[in-house]
Amino acid sequence: MPSSPTAPPADRKPLSHYLPFLAWMPAWRPRMLKREMVAALTVTALLIPEGMAYAELAGVPPQTAFYAAPAALVLYALLGSSRQLIVAVSATVAVLSAATVGAMAPAGSTRFIALTAALAMLAGVISILAGVLRLGRLSQFFSESVLTGFVFGLALVIAIKQVPKLLGLEGGGGNFFERLWHLVTHLPQAHLVTAILGAVSLALLLGIDRVSRRIPSALVVLVLGTIVAGLLGLQARGVKVVGELPAGLAGPRLPDVSWKDLVALLPGALGIALVAFAEAVGPARMMATKHRYEVDANQELIGIGAANLGAGLFRGFPIGCSLSKTAANDAAGARSEMSSILAAGLTLLVALFFTPLFRTLPEATLGAIVVVAISGMMDVPELRRLYRLRRADFLMACAALLGVLVLDVLPGLLLAVGLSVLILVWRASKPRVSELGRTPGTLDFADVRRQPTPATIPGLLVLRPNEGLFFANATALRDAIIDRADRTPGVRALLLDLEATVDLDVPGADMLAELKDSLEHRDVTLMLSRVLEPTRRMLETSGVTEKIGSERIHAQTLDGVTAYLADRAGHSREEWALIRDGLNRLHALVDEAVPSAEQEADRQRLLKLSEELTRAGDGMAGPEKPPEG
Repeated sequence: MPSSPTAPPADRKPLSHYLPFLAWMPAWRPRMLKREMVAALTVTALLIPEGMAYAELAGVPPQTAFYAAPAALVLYALLGSSRQLIVAVSATVAVLSAATVGAMAPAGSTRFIALTAALAMLAGVISILAGVLRLGRLSQFFSESVLTGFVFGLALVIAIKQVPKLLGLEGGGGNFFERLWHLVTHLPQAHLVTAILGAVSLALLLGIDRVSRRIPSALVVLVLGTIVAGLLGLQARGVKVVGELPAGLAGPRLPDVSWKDLVALLPGALGIALVAFAEAVGPARMMATKHRYEVDANQELIGIGAANLGAGLFRGFPIGCSLSKTAANDAAGARSEMSSILAAGLTLLVALFFTPLFRTLPEATLGAIVVVAISGMMDVPELRRLYRLRRADFLMACAALLGVLVLDVLPGLLLAVGLSVLILVWRASKPRVSELGRTPGTLDFADVRRQPTPATIPGLLVLRPNEGLFFANATALRDAIIDRADRTPGVRALLLDLEATVDLDVPGADMLAELKDSLEHRDVTLMLSRVLEPTRRMLETSGVTEKIGSERIHAQTLDGVTAYLADRAGHSREEWALIRDGLNRLHALVDEAVPSAEQEADRQRLLKLSEELTRAGDGMAGPEKPPEG
């Protein structure tokens, strides 16, 4: 008899989960081409001027954008999980790239270009590894408030580097304030024609955006600036222009760098991988929510990593997500990743045939495009909201902002990451403990601060740590629990609900052993409830279970309360109310339980609780027993 084929495990994911193009490509239909092409044209119209401008931000020639963007667009479309996200060029990532490589080679040199490409590839490899290791959840640990301040400060740094281009001045060095002082002291030396051209470019960009967001203002201003500069011969009048841009494409090639160079690039690559992911995951989730599909944070890491790897392989610069181009892509009707692939094709056409047209493009116009493009990164309303809602978040955002302005980009990034970690550890280490009581008429236990106030049980203190117990908060949590026990009159037993502790570490287990001894010296019995399996294993391995007593570790809080009542000889009216309500409710639950194999364990537990409550009631002293009914 032939054997039947083995069924795949239920938790095994299809290949399309790891290679998303296997899911969306077969579903794509030619009738969707018109809408996707309109979106691709819109994206390309934004990408060309911004790409050239951001390439200069990264310290590489403008044509480098035509090498980096197509590879990034295609690879993200194939391996990313968002249908609308545009991963091509990013001002934030470009500045991080320039800051990293600038310490190792002169901007624009052959070595600088090679190191920039290597940086993109290294950041890509790091991102892919993070995705394969399923580290996407780490994005939750990067404080949005801190990120707001960091991005705001970065936008100011970008802007101060572009202002000299708008005025025809040589830019200064140093941090933001040093550059600002250099600018102020050299204003009399501004080139008049360049300043007029820069001011007109800014006015046109802002004016067109005010009239209609559908018009690609950056492309319009780029074309007009190129034409005007060419017709009026502004280069001869001292206006700096882009100059000759080589047509064609760069073939794939590994950058000529050493292992020592890669080690030096590693900190910057880690920062770029982190920022590129943090920059992309929010818009990706926003688009997924809008169009009712799911994105995978780990797959996003892989998609962004592949895009950077491809950009570096084609001698480009590190790339990231663009919120403006993503929004434009969505507004133009993109419903699949095909719009990114089409935009890559259009960008290649420009690189092959139209780059000579940009040789008279003024640097002042490119600077104006950058300034307007990054103005959205200066989120003043969000800072106001943080100030209004929580001053601590506002101060953290301001600290990250000032860190970028004073320390420069990479140290500012490290400060932002450090602040995020500090906030995480500080909040986790603060001992927040809730006292639980029985919700009237039920067997549920809730925070006594709720309304109507849950009833406490005299002599029994039920506490629940609101954060998981681990090394950073173990001592503070022990002190808070002891303090609460000392302030509670007549406490004979303390029941600790460990629901929030999903994975107990050794310092946490040691703390519970110490807590048992401290309470014992006060004639208070320690009991535990809702101990999850990983925590239970640690308690057993560390000997804490034996020390506390396995009979004092309960599956549910109600079990612990029932055990406490059953061991007592006399009860208060509050305890009688719980026993009476408990018996009525338990009898109803037992009657409702279906006698099936799956529910038999729960049914037996309910019967045991009912027996213990009955035993507690039978042992009541007469005067303490309330009248029937």
